[in-house]
Amino acid sequence: MDFYLDSADYQKITEYVEAYHIKGVTSNPTIIVKDKADILKLVEVVPKDKELFMQVISDEVEGIMAETKKLMSLGKNIIVKIPASPNGLKAIKKLKEEGIKTLATGIYSVEQALMAANCGAAYVAPYVNRICDLEMDGVKAALEIQKTFKEQQIDCKVLAASFKNLMQVKELLINGIDAVTISADLMEKLIYNKNTEYAVKDFVSAWKEYTGKDTLGL
Repeated sequence: MDFYLDSADYQKITEYVEAYHIKGVTSNPTIIVKDKADILKLVEVVPKDKELFMQVISDEVEGIMAETKKLMSLGKNIIVKIPASPNGLKAIKKLKEEGIKTLATGIYSVEQALMAANCGAAYVAPYVNRICDLEMDGVKAALEIQKTFKEQQIDCKVLAASFKNLMQVKELLINGIDAVTISADLMEKLIYNKNTEYAVKDFVSAWKEYTGKDTLGL
């Protein structure tokens, strides 16, 4: 089970990735625009021993391949995200033939994930909450992909994305999903629990009242 941070916020990346053993960072054009980030700066900020997923813009096969190779030239830790469109799948197949790992993004069904894996994607990213928005069960869809890959021994990792709340994340984690990528807001909720903070204050208060110190004093 791996955790990724779905963000292009330099401060959040610096704050969370190293401190909490986050596997890497995922991004897409929408996230980069929202966080007012710059691709080259993002490459600099993400630690070199962490994976950085960057996404192409082109939807033409040759354009996808060219952008993929350009992005990969920016750092050895970069893995390119390619939407699982018809041309995206064609590009994924061609890149696989060249020994290049890719992530098929924008996955909405088991059959789409299977086709992406069949074309050579090393990762697939089911959009959990967006599937829910279509009045289907996004958590179930992601777990069905995971189950199918495991049962058929398909060498492709499931990196679930697009979450509205921690309950969606929790259901995937307890059911053995390979990996999740979550926003900085959800990452904060995952890391911090106010009840734990209250407990810590109680421990310190009791100790200080007993010893007059706010450390163990050893």
